[in-house]
Amino acid sequence: MASKQYISIIRLFDHCDITTGDDFNLSRVKKQLQAEFGIAQNGFIEVDGYTYTRHDVFEEIEQPDFLQRLIFHKQIWNSPQILLLLENNNADPIEINIEFKTLWGNKEFDKFFSPYFVGPFTYLSRTFLSEGRLREMGNLLSYEDFLQPDEREEAFRPVRVFLDENIRLLRNIHKENYDIMRPQINHWIDSDWYLFFNNLPHEFYETKNDIITYLVNIGVAIQKTHASDCTQMSEQLISLQDTPESLRNTIVSNHAVYTKSSSTEGSTNWRVIFWVIWIIIMVIRGASSCGCTSDRADYKQYLPTSIKYQLPDSFYKILNSNLSPNHDTLLKIKIDSLVK
Repeated sequence: MASKQYISIIRLFDHCDITTGDDFNLSRVKKQLQAEFGIAQNGFIEVDGYTYTRHDVFEEIEQPDFLQRLIFHKQIWNSPQILLLLENNNADPIEINIEFKTLWGNKEFDKFFSPYFVGPFTYLSRTFLSEGRLREMGNLLSYEDFLQPDEREEAFRPVRVFLDENIRLLRNIHKENYDIMRPQINHWIDSDWYLFFNNLPHEFYETKNDIITYLVNIGVAIQKTHASDCTQMSEQLISLQDTPESLRNTIVSNHAVYTKSSSTEGSTNWRVIFWVIWIIIMVIRGASSCGCTSDRADYKQYLPTSIKYQLPDSFYKILNSNLSPNHDTLLKIKIDSLVK
């Protein structure tokens, strides 16, 4: 079923002073609206920037179950964020979550709501996925139960396209081309995407597991050359739900290795820094105390023509083998400044 643009009929009723309470009389309302459109310029009525045509309005109010639909129209009108979503493809994520909770579990409402919801859902899905906003996509998917079978295929088309494109991309990434390909998979490394996968509909179960497997394999391939990227991906993988047991076990065991390795490396680096600084301080103190009990004349005979302590190149080689590049550069500057 094609999506339908929602424009609240309650706004039109308010504009025409039509009450929607217990005294609502559909026959009288139809006559009044016929008169309103009869005197309207160009045959349509504009209210607050929204345009109402005779055809669209009467198509709705002549629905055989309009009195039931009117209740749903009023519920949406009293939910400003849902109304904003349907009419303008935009809403506050926190406020709309509160409003959706009041409408959850009503199958009749879902049937009414779904044809109007599919348009904004598709638009936002396309926007979030193209911009790599996977956490927001995950939040949007938490409302997928409102979509009925006739609208689900259209609503999930952007998600399907996105996942299929990423499968083709991920299957061709390996250790040798990782640096070149990394900009194309930033969203799997630098963003919180686990909620997106946890909220994927059941239609994507196999596709989801294929992508997870590719990410696990990439992590194994780059764990030594790109440890930070590997750990970031693993943090997302470990948060996934509803994965096959064998795949879950692999993720858990790999994550234990990655996090232990990262912790050990950091601890080792700082221990090396501490001992190197301690040795340098001891060397400088020892040199400064040499001949301090002699008088001024005697002290000069022990004073070298140039006070300069040169650490051997082997010292830096040993240091380099234990430190990351950033630590090495910083420490080399500090050592040079101390011993010169």
